Amino acid sequence: MKKIQLKEIIGLVESFSAEYLNEELAECALRLCNKLGRSRKLDITRGKREIWAAAIVYVIARSNFLFDKASDDFLTSDIICDFFNTKKTTTGNKATVIEKALNISIGDKDCCTQEIVETCSFVELPGGFVLPKRMIDAVSREIVIEIGDEEKSREIEEFMARKQQEQEDKERLRKERRAEINREIAEKKRKKKEEKQAKINERQLKLW
Repeated sequence: MKKIQLKEIIGLVESFSAEYLNEELAECALRLCNKLGRSRKLDITRGKREIWAAAIVYVIARSNFLFDKASDDFLTSDIICDFFNTKKTTTGNKATVIEKALNISIGDKDCCTQEIVETCSFVELPGGFVLPKRMIDAVSREIVIEIGDEEKSREIEEFMARKQQEQEDKERLRKERRAEINREIAEKKRKKKEEKQAKINERQLKLW
């Protein structure tokens, strides 16, 4: 029974992932499905599979800041709940239950992309500097060790300037992607509305 339920939940999550998530996020969602299936704290056979699937996606979205409009893979709770036909309150509550039971927090390596994991990992440098691990990895070990040297300090300043420019470029691309997503969502809503109206018209014609 549990294997059958898990398989159906995975199928629902994969359907959503194919339409809304990139490959890395889809893998995160699948890992969470399997982790949930192994958990002894939660019984996935209790409750509707649509609610479990929606909650799993909700956890992934929350863990990877997908509800932030600046995200390249921006989602809304409406998108998730409309897809699975679930209520936002029920889905959000179930997501919280999953997070607590599996001890999921921001930066969780099983539920987050590599970028989020590295962003949430910090390293203290000589002299008390604290930087994200992914930034440290991008700088040579020699620069980190000799951070007090004037020449190396200048290299770090130049590096930080480049990172700032990269961030600005990324932000611009995010806005462009956000606008594209908004257009796609609006188009899908328009088509659904037209299909719904067409069905209503068809029923009315039959009654006449």
